[in-house]
Amino acid sequence: MTKAKNKTLRKWLLRLLSVAVLAAFAWQFRRLSAELDWAAFRAALGRPGQWKFLVLAVVLMPLNWWLEARKWYILLRVFLPWPFARTWRTMLAGVSLSAATPNRIGEIGGRLLVADRSEWPGVITSSVLGSVCQWVAFLLLAWPGLMWTADTLLRERLPFPVAWLWPVGPLLLAIGWWGGMPLLLRVLRWLESRFRVRTEELSKGLGEVKIGLMARAGSYACLRFIVYCTQLYLLLWFFGLELPLLKGIAGIAGIYLVQAGIPMPPGVNLVTRTELGLLLWNDSPEAAVATLAAFTSLFAINVLLPALPGYFLVVRRYRKHEAL
Repeated sequence: MTKAKNKTLRKWLLRLLSVAVLAAFAWQFRRLSAELDWAAFRAALGRPGQWKFLVLAVVLMPLNWWLEARKWYILLRVFLPWPFARTWRTMLAGVSLSAATPNRIGEIGGRLLVADRSEWPGVITSSVLGSVCQWVAFLLLAWPGLMWTADTLLRERLPFPVAWLWPVGPLLLAIGWWGGMPLLLRVLRWLESRFRVRTEELSKGLGEVKIGLMARAGSYACLRFIVYCTQLYLLLWFFGLELPLLKGIAGIAGIYLVQAGIPMPPGVNLVTRTELGLLLWNDSPEAAVATLAAFTSLFAINVLLPALPGYFLVVRRYRKHEAL
């Protein structure tokens, strides 16, 4: 294929990807608009003093994504010498494509859209490590939260004390660390021998990922998870579901742990989270409305809002390539 044909093909691929990102954003916004109980939303706005909960949830959104960017920056620097500003922009581009994918797995694809092809291995590997760090938060924070809030439900169904399950999360985390890295390096060696994929740089970079580095990235993941759960807690209060602080946030963390293990499209996982919330808290119609509205609003605040600048970063990247 000639150079001119390569250039034409690249232009059309970037155009299609740009249209796909915009279409995914529009579809997700339309779907959420249809699912949100607007009557409940208007009623919540009318209650005295409720605005502060919504405002605080929105104000925490930049902090949420700053913590995510810092976590990824720490891991990415092992493979690519990017400045933090570029890491931030690339992360937002990933958000734009993740809005309509199960468990936001499209985030890596969005990051690749604004990275050079030679940078793809480092972006993919560091993003996967970032997802691993998210499970640090799930197993250290969400697992105990789930055991605490679901104690009564589990006690009725288990033939042994619920307390026996509390150490399972940290134990799985330890097993994952000691066994995960050697397994990943073995997979890279197999790819190199079986498909002749060059993995020297990745293997060298992974060799630099020590337990201290993962602990730092994991701490950012834990802080971000706390912020995320706090945002939902504020939105539940905004919509009228007044939960106790610690047990409410622990229940929210447990719900996200259960949902994270079951990849589903965004529309379905909103329903799943709502059902789990009703199981843990209250099955009244008012609680159902408040729970669904809170989860839907949180998705709009934390994903759809930052997806807008992310989309324009993708378009900007497309125009840059078109000019080449």
